[in-house]
Amino acid sequence: MFSHVREGSDLDRQDVPGTTGGSARPGRFDPIFELPPVGIGIVDLEGRTTWTNDVLRHALGYSADELAVMPFAAFTHPDDIEALLDSFAQMVAGKIDGFALEKRFICKDGGILWVALTMSLVPEADGNPSYAIGVTREITERQLIESDPRVLEQRSQLQVERVPAIVYVAEPGPNGRWLYVSPQIEPILGFSAEEWMADPGIWLRQLYPQDREGTLSEEERFLMSGRDDTVYSDTYRLLHRTGATVWVRDDAMALRDQEGRVTWHGVLVDVTREKQLEERLEHQAFHDPLTGLPNRQLFHDRVGHALGRRKRGQMAVLFIDLDNFKTVNDSFGHACGDEVIVAVADRLRSCARSEDTAARIGGDEFALLVEDMTPVQVTALAERVLAALGGSPVEFSGRAATIGASIGIAVAGSGATTETLLRNADLAMYQAKLHGGYRHVLYQPAMHASVVNRFRLEAALQTALSEGAITLAYQPIVDLRTGAVVGFEALARWSDPKLGEVPPAEFIPVAEEIGLIHELGRWAIDQACSELTDWRAARGVLAYVSVNVSPLQLDNDGFASSVIAILAEYDLEPSALVLEVTEGVLLVERSRQSLRELRSHGIRVSIDDFGTGYSSLSYLRQLPVDMVKIDQSFLDPHAAGMVEPDFLRVIIRLAESLHLATIGEGIETRGQLSDLQSAHCGHGQGYLLGRPGLLADFPAAMQVTARRHTGPPMLRDGA
Repeated sequence: MFSHVREGSDLDRQDVPGTTGGSARPGRFDPIFELPPVGIGIVDLEGRTTWTNDVLRHALGYSADELAVMPFAAFTHPDDIEALLDSFAQMVAGKIDGFALEKRFICKDGGILWVALTMSLVPEADGNPSYAIGVTREITERQLIESDPRVLEQRSQLQVERVPAIVYVAEPGPNGRWLYVSPQIEPILGFSAEEWMADPGIWLRQLYPQDREGTLSEEERFLMSGRDDTVYSDTYRLLHRTGATVWVRDDAMALRDQEGRVTWHGVLVDVTREKQLEERLEHQAFHDPLTGLPNRQLFHDRVGHALGRRKRGQMAVLFIDLDNFKTVNDSFGHACGDEVIVAVADRLRSCARSEDTAARIGGDEFALLVEDMTPVQVTALAERVLAALGGSPVEFSGRAATIGASIGIAVAGSGATTETLLRNADLAMYQAKLHGGYRHVLYQPAMHASVVNRFRLEAALQTALSEGAITLAYQPIVDLRTGAVVGFEALARWSDPKLGEVPPAEFIPVAEEIGLIHELGRWAIDQACSELTDWRAARGVLAYVSVNVSPLQLDNDGFASSVIAILAEYDLEPSALVLEVTEGVLLVERSRQSLRELRSHGIRVSIDDFGTGYSSLSYLRQLPVDMVKIDQSFLDPHAAGMVEPDFLRVIIRLAESLHLATIGEGIETRGQLSDLQSAHCGHGQGYLLGRPGLLADFPAAMQVTARRHTGPPMLRDGA
């Protein structure tokens, strides 16, 4: 009859009956008090029930108005009034905060209602008692059962027969009599209770053959221990009448009569579904859900067991990484990617023997564990795997793609552990990737040192930029007719206290792999524009700066806007910046779109190392470029595969006809300078003209001389 309200809560006095200015209902709390399926009432300090919810009114048969003027003692059973009033008085006096008891109400129709009553006192803000709130829960049925043993026995029998398990009483031993079996045995095992109790040997016959010895031994050990006060529990299999297997959990106690005879009193619970679920969960825990192959955890476990029983040199691990799976996933979606993974798993299974373990380690990574194979045989297996994966396209959702792989092979040597063997296979796979993929590589000890150095480089690179270890050096780009400095190429330099001087060819690919290229690229453009601004102010010459950009930068949606913002910050015209890209970048449409956007703002684009990539001369007209930097190999008459010297002139004339500026790279000798001047190349760059250095140290013009030229070379002093 009383609702539980947190003590000390700030109930509005106008919402609570029994307080100054109170009403007959609890106001804003009315909907809350009507929700619980229990009787709720509010009682003032004189014992009047000023408000009740529908549940309590319905149970007692009184209306709200009738209950509001009745002291609760008026509808309390006479035998319970004294205990109720005593507890209520102690609570109002502040001796207790509340109380709970079981009592009887007298309903309006004269009936008896047993309830469990909990009453709590709610104080005023100053601590004085205000009113009481309580909850009643009907317990009439329970009291009836407790007061009449026959009702309790009938109810117990009904519960036993309806419980979804086999309740039994049986003598111990394989052929002990079954003194009682509940009817639930029939839906669980297919036998009637009468059949089971009539045949003492039926339990032993239906006990699963592989479980008999263990189950009987466990029962005998328990009985011999004399632990009568503990529950015996075992899980085993019984055969259904149809022959199907039923897993049961047998929980029982061995009870002794006055003469010391033991009987089992227990319950057989059908746990077949739980067992099946357990087996599925165990399979899922150790197998890849998509392919059904063993997962990384199970593969590790099997490698460990194989190492324990191996013979020297007769076991190996192949680590397999798909080469172009990401393209499929990104282009066609993960659903198509899953189809490819399943197809790859099937092809891998076809290469493995029944005793081998093929596993999916994660993503697009697979592994093979083979035993009793020589290194030559393992290498042959790797060849078969490459052929199986890449020999024919993998079909998926009406499409097809050729899937190659990089395979690392590690043969177990003396002292090998699971961790070292898998690590070595992974390192070898990494080497296969570095060499272009679509191949297998056998692990060599030197690979470990190489990868360790790579990890050190990655770790150092993470902080190199913030610590100022990476700087920019500049190499001048000179007008080959006048010697005027028209621009500079910004070159990243990294000097590390432990690693020494790290060339860009080493750390730029690493920056791309670990995602630092965007931060590094933005910094390089910002730094180059800042230093160019200072150089221009000091020299009074409008030279430009050229910065190399990665294809990953061009693929970034925010790259163009960040470049434009940097130029605006230093108040540089867009043509003051030239972005250098390789020919391969221009073959990607996304990169071309990014470059077109940049050029639309006036930023210029240069092709670096032109002639060494894939673009054709006729294709230049379609590319978003303004300059071509002619590779140094065209200046070396001894380079392998060099064409006639006149080819240099053809390249330069074609570029000029397309209104592209030409820059000869790598000028190291006067002969090379003369060849470029003779071919009418507009600009040059190289050690002969100026080694990379601090931008502030370069003059506005350089001295240009040559052995052969149609006219005298121009000589300029530094500004």
